[in-house]
Amino acid sequence: MKSFQRFLHEARTIRSKEDAEKMRQEKDNPDDWIISNKGGGHWHPVSKEKRKGQAKRRGSVMKSLTKQELEDHGKRNLQPNWKETAKAALKIERARKRAQRSEAQKKSKETGQQHDVDHISGQKNRKKYKDRWHRIHPGDASDNRRVISQADNLVKNSKDPDDDIETITRAKAIRMALDRARHEAEEKSKKK
Repeated sequence: MKSFQRFLHEARTIRSKEDAEKMRQEKDNPDDWIISNKGGGHWHPVSKEKRKGQAKRRGSVMKSLTKQELEDHGKRNLQPNWKETAKAALKIERARKRAQRSEAQKKSKETGQQHDVDHISGQKNRKKYKDRWHRIHPGDASDNRRVISQADNLVKNSKDPDDDIETITRAKAIRMALDRARHEAEEKSKKK
C-alpha cells in the first residue's frame, strides 16, 4: 500500500503518455483501460467502464437545436414557409458542425498540434439554474462552437466565455439559424 506522501508525489508529478501507457500495461486487464489527457500534459490510465456513458451524459446536457424548436420559433414569429425554413436551417446547422469538425482535423494536420471544437459557453451554470437551464443555454449550436487548440481548450475548461465574445442564448442561436436559412433561400431566388 502506498503512503500518503507517495500518493501526493505521484499526483503532483506530470506523467508522460509513455509512462501512462506503461501503467496501463501493468493493470490486470490492460484492454479495459485507455490513456487520457488530464490537462497540462499529464496523462493517466482511465477505466473504459468509467468513460462508457460520458458522451451520452454530455450530449444530454449540451442539447443540439431540434427541428421542433426551429419550427415553433418560425410559427410563433409568423414567418412565411416556417416548416421549409426550419428544415433548411437544420440542414445548414448540421453542415456547419461537420465543417467545424473537419476544420479542427485540418488544423491538427497542418500544425501538428491537436485542435478541438470547443463550446464557447460551456456547461457552467446548469446547477445554478436547474429549472431553466435548457431554455437559456445555447447548447451544441454551431454558433456556440469554435475551433481552438487543445491546450487552450484544456486551460479554458468550462469557465465563462471571454468578455469580448458575446453571450448566445438558446433563442438567439435558433434565430441565427433561421436567419441563415432565410438568407440562403433569398440568395437562391436571386440567382434564378
